[in-house]
Amino acid sequence: MKAQQLRLDGLRRMTWETHQLDAPAEGKVRIRTLLSAVSVASELSVVDGRTAHALPYSLGYQSLGVVEQAGAGVDLAVGTRVVAFYGHASAAIAQASRCIEVPTDITDRTALAAVLGEETAKGIRKVAPRPDERVLIAGAGLLGLLTIFNLTRLGIQDVTVLEPDPERRTLARLFGAEALRPGKTDHDQFDVGFECSASPAGFSELLTCLRPHARACVLSDGNWGQLALPAAFHERELSLVASSDGDNYHAYAAWLWVNAHPLLERLFEVTVSPAELIPMFERLRRWPRPVSVVADWTRGTAFE
Repeated sequence: MKAQQLRLDGLRRMTWETHQLDAPAEGKVRIRTLLSAVSVASELSVVDGRTAHALPYSLGYQSLGVVEQAGAGVDLAVGTRVVAFYGHASAAIAQASRCIEVPTDITDRTALAAVLGEETAKGIRKVAPRPDERVLIAGAGLLGLLTIFNLTRLGIQDVTVLEPDPERRTLARLFGAEALRPGKTDHDQFDVGFECSASPAGFSELLTCLRPHARACVLSDGNWGQLALPAAFHERELSLVASSDGDNYHAYAAWLWVNAHPLLERLFEVTVSPAELIPMFERLRRWPRPVSVVADWTRGTAFE
């Protein structure tokens, strides 16, 4: 069968590549895509040339689909819904061991949270906030909101987020955080910080609001400018770590299926057809931006 894959060929130059998918080899599955989600800041940074990758480059890494064919030695049955990492494509061949099986009682959009949910959970594990500590998050985009979700479900209740967009602040409150505009919180008030804003100004304010000897984790990538350490970093002897890809997506997904909440679907509300995906990247350069965008492959192909 033939598949369509969104490909970056140059600065802001995206095309749909059509290629043949053969039968899956041993240990692999062929997946028909239902949804693929855009990680807005991360993917825009690649499209706009702020994050360098060899070209051509396949965009996206949050996919949900149905197993249509399985190679030898695969336990996943045909018809099983899975979360995978191949991005914006109508179908793909994937390593079965990397696919995350989705239970029947979990909705498609909730399941998409398994990818970045684990990546934020890894950052939380690195700085290990305690229930009695105050946590500050810079940015209430997809990373920030999933960080709130993970923290509050882990028993961390004193969570504040700094976010300029009023709609995102409203969503952050629904997820269980206090939400303030940047510049509206006092300094030296927080024990743990998470950088999720992809903004140099947001990162600087985050560190400035931390107490002496506090610890922080940078979760954002695709940053809109170079993140620089303010004077507070040295003066207060802060500890800073970074966190990127997850350690164990399957383990996190098992936890997520137990702790799933209908609010997670709000993260993936904005939906386009595959044919609308390339024009949507231009729209995402303007504020206000949605938390995420989902391409619904049941609405047709990239050329319809």
